[in-house]
Amino acid sequence: MELRLPTPEQAYWGLRAMKTVALADGVLDESEAHMLTSIQRILGTDHPIDQLPCIDPGKLARELQDRQIRQQLVQGLIIVSLIDGKADEQETALVEQFAQALEVKAIEVEDLRHLLKGEILALRLDLARRFWLRDKIKEIWNEEGIRGLYKFVRGMIGQYEDPTLATRYQALEHYPEGSLGRTYWEYCRRNGFALPGEKGGAAEPILFHDCAHILSGYGTDPAGEVQVACFSAGFQRRDPWLFVFFVLLQFHVGIRMTPITQARTGFFDPQKALIAIRRGAAMNVDLNSGWDYWPVMREQVEELRRRYNIPSLESFTPASHHVSAS
Repeated sequence: MELRLPTPEQAYWGLRAMKTVALADGVLDESEAHMLTSIQRILGTDHPIDQLPCIDPGKLARELQDRQIRQQLVQGLIIVSLIDGKADEQETALVEQFAQALEVKAIEVEDLRHLLKGEILALRLDLARRFWLRDKIKEIWNEEGIRGLYKFVRGMIGQYEDPTLATRYQALEHYPEGSLGRTYWEYCRRNGFALPGEKGGAAEPILFHDCAHILSGYGTDPAGEVQVACFSAGFQRRDPWLFVFFVLLQFHVGIRMTPITQARTGFFDPQKALIAIRRGAAMNVDLNSGWDYWPVMREQVEELRRRYNIPSLESFTPASHHVSAS
């Protein structure tokens, strides 16, 4: 993801727009105020929220000319509109007006309207069409044809078994302590996940997600899944905001977007999400595109974090204006 931190002046205009959307239904609730506060912590600004004036879309467009900042702001407005856990007609309409004035075409704006109208099937189909799974299926078809596709689908539903493949992954137990391979084996055993090739094991093409958990340090609880998705949005080069929108719906709004994971509510923490996005955006590799984990399975996780330029949570400084870009 290309991620550009706004200047203090750009942040001021953006915060005004976010407050305008939040107040569209007449109330600035606790979750919306928390989001505005969290954003300011990340950006290093300190505008009293109650003193931020609202702004109309036309004036915002005149004041905010940077196209990348405009794109990021529209995504932020979408999050603001859903941070209270529900879609609202006034807020959705205002997000649409801001996007139009800023000349930003974001599919998530259309999806927001689907959500508002209760068109959940259309919403699911749109996200499925854009999700990384489609590209994985294409790769498998090109490399292995129908046999590979059969294995993948069976693996996705936990029905594919391959003793030879399982043996290869079980051998990771004996890799050096602290290595990616050994840590992956421990991660699966600790969380009760079967290894690829074992009954119920994950399909190999989605192991990048588990590696993202390991390299980022985020857990597999709902809050951890939100953060690892935002981290993945950061390093993802294609349609990165899809990851953020997906977990916002699945783990915050409570819309079940996948049959294998229970929908939850209230797990999108704006500050943690923004930090996770910045950590992923600082990376110099896209784990979901062309990255092969096998050649580095014996490498230490800490070394890979340095090599891939992943900032640690401990050393991360929210108020820093360092720009992370793809």
